Amino acid sequence: MKCIQPQHCTKVFHTARSKQLIDDEDTTLILLDFDVLEDRVRRLQEHFPPGTLHAVAVKTNPLAAVLRYLAQLGTGLEAASLAEVMMAGRALGRDDHIVFDSPAKTATDVAYLTDHQPGCYINVDNLDELALYPQKNSPFPLGLRVNPLIQTDSPDYLSVAGKASKFGVSFEYRKQIIEAFAKWDDLRGLHLHIGSSFQDLNPSVRAIGRVLELAEEINQTLGEKKVEVLDIGGGFPVNYGKGEPYYVEEYAALLKEHHPQLWTDAYKVITEFGRYVHANAAWAVSKVEYVKPFPGGENAVIHAGADMFLRESYQPGDWHHDLYVMDAEGQLKSDVCDTKTNIAGPLCFGGDFLDRGRALPPVSPGDWLMIADVGANTFSLWSRHCSRPFPKVLGFSSATGGEDVRIIKERESYEMLTRFWG
Repeated sequence: MKCIQPQHCTKVFHTARSKQLIDDEDTTLILLDFDVLEDRVRRLQEHFPPGTLHAVAVKTNPLAAVLRYLAQLGTGLEAASLAEVMMAGRALGRDDHIVFDSPAKTATDVAYLTDHQPGCYINVDNLDELALYPQKNSPFPLGLRVNPLIQTDSPDYLSVAGKASKFGVSFEYRKQIIEAFAKWDDLRGLHLHIGSSFQDLNPSVRAIGRVLELAEEINQTLGEKKVEVLDIGGGFPVNYGKGEPYYVEEYAALLKEHHPQLWTDAYKVITEFGRYVHANAAWAVSKVEYVKPFPGGENAVIHAGADMFLRESYQPGDWHHDLYVMDAEGQLKSDVCDTKTNIAGPLCFGGDFLDRGRALPPVSPGDWLMIADVGANTFSLWSRHCSRPFPKVLGFSSATGGEDVRIIKERESYEMLTRFWG
């Protein structure tokens, strides 16, 4: 399975410097390998049912260049806000490959989409939301998100299938779900997503089975093929350098074994993978500004902290990134020393640490810290706390050895940043 390696980053870093793509204000950079994105998409297309719409989650990595590249590979895009629907439309050039999933859609959202982007597929989040759409001749095909009440081993804040979940209509309201399908002509699909970063695949397989049973019950009760679409969500785990990698091929094989009807023409299948597609496709490099010793260790202060690594700072036990050190000239350091290093970010609060107690080569001011696997749910959660600019993003292809490295997003200017606050 294709992944970025430390030597890829050092070579891309050197090439970018030689092309004068990096300047003194670039204290943090994001390096993104388009070949890794293609590898993940091709695996999905090869192993899931033919004709599946793989609607990659925009929120995971909303970079415009990335969305356009995914569109070229033939994916759809899953949007969680009206702005993401707009971004998806610009990238795709078509609305029928957009899946809109927000749990807080408004009448204004629906009015805009009716006028500007009719035809996108909308997953209705709750029964009250159905009132936003006409019962006949809706401008959108509609699905209904349901909660099959099957828990995963996801972290609590990423598990969304408990009884108190804010997402979807609980299976406890089965009668009302069937009644909704009877009333809304264009309600043609069911949607589920029970959590993210689960490691045990079996609860997801069981949850999909429960939703398939509900689809059959709806069709039999109403005496017609009312449910035609099954959106099975995403949530597939990613290896961040610890243990064996997860293979989406195994997940697809489990689904085919337990739910072979997905591989027939019984249902149109939609997926919403995000982390799986993006996580391993980008690394960050951040300059070490200071090294502050203390009894028993040291704090290495870099320019990427809780502004980029929000979840890592607040839930440090749940997330891991392999770390490497380059010297000021971009040469990889290899000999690990005994000193335990805390990786401190630049923000003004005490919890701004990427990690603590890491065993690294000797770290000096002017070095660069390489941070692996930052492509998913890191810079897309960018924080405005302390008002630091979003870093420059460089794209490359590992197949070329990084010789094609180019800027795909400029560093945010201070003028743009200060304008954000009015």
